[in-house]
Amino acid sequence: MSFFGFPKVNDIPLSERIMKRWQPSSNGLILDSKRNNNFVWKVNFVFFENFLLGVERRSGQSLGRRLAHASSESEEWFFIDTKIKSPHGKNPQKWKKIIYDWQERGLGAFELIDNDEELRFNITNPINGPLCAGVFSSTWEYSTNTRHRFRWNQNAPDSLVLSMAKDAIDIPTPHPSSFPWYQNREIQPLIYDEDFWDTLIIEENKTWSIMGARMGMIHQDLIIRFENYFLPHIDGIHEGRVDSFSWVGLDKKNSTCWTIFSDTIREIFFSEGHHILISEEQDWLSIARRHLAQHGLGSIDSVSTIDDFGGIEIFFSDCFHPAFFTGILSGCWERAYGRSVKSEFRVKSDTNVLKLTSLSTIAR
Repeated sequence: MSFFGFPKVNDIPLSERIMKRWQPSSNGLILDSKRNNNFVWKVNFVFFENFLLGVERRSGQSLGRRLAHASSESEEWFFIDTKIKSPHGKNPQKWKKIIYDWQERGLGAFELIDNDEELRFNITNPINGPLCAGVFSSTWEYSTNTRHRFRWNQNAPDSLVLSMAKDAIDIPTPHPSSFPWYQNREIQPLIYDEDFWDTLIIEENKTWSIMGARMGMIHQDLIIRFENYFLPHIDGIHEGRVDSFSWVGLDKKNSTCWTIFSDTIREIFFSEGHHILISEEQDWLSIARRHLAQHGLGSIDSVSTIDDFGGIEIFFSDCFHPAFFTGILSGCWERAYGRSVKSEFRVKSDTNVLKLTSLSTIAR
């Protein structure tokens, strides 16, 4: 307890810190109360790994280094934008607030193992190797006010060694991310959802799980920066569907990127075997609450039927990312109707519209 009787941060159980920090909202997004209410994706560890693997297969690209740089840049931006105080000293074991931040985000843990000219750190139970390497390297740079080269070696799923050396390279300060879709940036009234954390379990190693699956929080800003690092290297779709997704108003490269993201998520979701039953339009609202809002990916405002074969238009004002939103609902549509889906996303005035129809023509 503190002098005045209020609990110190390290007296508060991790489960309480998690529930207090990550706040579900009425618009289907999850807000990070410690970082200017930035949106986060509550994602299953295995789902995220499969997402990255699927994007690599479809693009024919190796993306680990780009994810690491995106996470490093995103972390630096948050330090600047939210005016987070830099950790004191060069002993990471004393960085209490950073340690708690990693625990709350489900990233893993870290320790210094070699303090020679080339620094070496051990990151245990990383939710993803490149992501954690980038986040930690940015934190170290912020604490020392010095740029570093970094590389990592991960020979086991539960541990990686991060090596860092000073570098005189001049890297510009990151700028805010931009979003090529409509977003209502007003913070919606927060709601209490008794199902949101009811299966939360804290493991002995301070990772945490829901429904028995390890989870983590990944910021929207990181995903946007990862997309920006990915875009210049796209030369086509090497695997998966090509013509199932349409993105009105996007150029070819951005459309290809979003198709890769969306088709990857559709495939992963479909393979998970969810039971989706649609008997009327309003069923889509409850499906969105379960499969979108529970993960911070958004919500549906309204739905309209457009044909007799399951075709619908979905209207929504907020989402974590249109490609993620489309991928999940495309997977839901295919689980419900047992046919391949064709999707079209467009921005209309002050809302977003997703049209889902059968990919093949249905004979009457």
